[in-house]
Amino acid sequence: MRSRPLFRLISLAIAALLMFYAVPWAATAVWNVSRAATNTADFIGSYRWSISAPWFGGFSGIEVTEDGTGFTAITDRAHIVEGIFLRRGDTIHDIQITRDERLADHDTQEIRGRKEDSEGLAIAANGTRYVSFENPNRVVEYTENGTRELPRPAGFNTFRFNKSFESLAVNPAVNGAEQLLLIAEKPSSQPDVSQVWVWRDTTGWEALGAYPEHDGFLPVGADFGPDGFLYVLERKFVSVGFRTRLRRFSLSGDGLTGGDILLNTALAQHDNLEGVSIWRDAAGALRATMISDDNFLWIQRTEITEYRLPE
Repeated sequence: MRSRPLFRLISLAIAALLMFYAVPWAATAVWNVSRAATNTADFIGSYRWSISAPWFGGFSGIEVTEDGTGFTAITDRAHIVEGIFLRRGDTIHDIQITRDERLADHDTQEIRGRKEDSEGLAIAANGTRYVSFENPNRVVEYTENGTRELPRPAGFNTFRFNKSFESLAVNPAVNGAEQLLLIAEKPSSQPDVSQVWVWRDTTGWEALGAYPEHDGFLPVGADFGPDGFLYVLERKFVSVGFRTRLRRFSLSGDGLTGGDILLNTALAQHDNLEGVSIWRDAAGALRATMISDDNFLWIQRTEITEYRLPE
């Protein structure tokens, strides 16, 4: 999510003051009321990541390797970074960056200016990378042989400013061929335009209908787990902070079904979590690794948090 800097700065500054200085009793009351009634995900730990680099911040997508040691992440200013998690037991205690660079557009030139709003990241089994962008709304494919923009249907142009393609995921097991799933953060301005799309190399983009939103939470990240289910990270901004949910869906030709809520956090329990990756740890348990978008604001933080998920 690319924020409107002045509005976001004022809003979050007021929120921070209310929560920590002005009326702590009110903040405590909001926190208690907002706690989830049920939670089937188990908290493992959070790591606050910070380095001194001009590109650092605004993380909107993450993919973790199968063994949980490595990762690739993107910022919403078209920067991609690879690194290694250094762990003590289950929890991350440090991060080593192995590579970082600017993303290129389909013309192979570095992305600049208004076209740089990269949001979703998905990596196929063969190493092909896909990145979804807002403004303009598009998906770009990165392979060893070059870069291309996937052909866009006219409906892509109807999504609202800064509310489109946050969620992108690769489904590795559909009749032996991979599928690319794309979810817009909010519905199109045109009621007949799908919010959920699937890409197949043979047919291009196909509409899968609406996203089953609930209670004001919006989809901002997605990943297919090793169990074959689709996991969607949702966010809700509530005046003084963010709430996070993680839901599990099944995908069929008719769209998304299910939507069990596995994680439902209290207000301001985490920062603005936007990217999610699902993998299995050494014990065989499903794990969700999520990363936050700090909007390049000092009052927010880049947080990597992990939860153990039920089967």
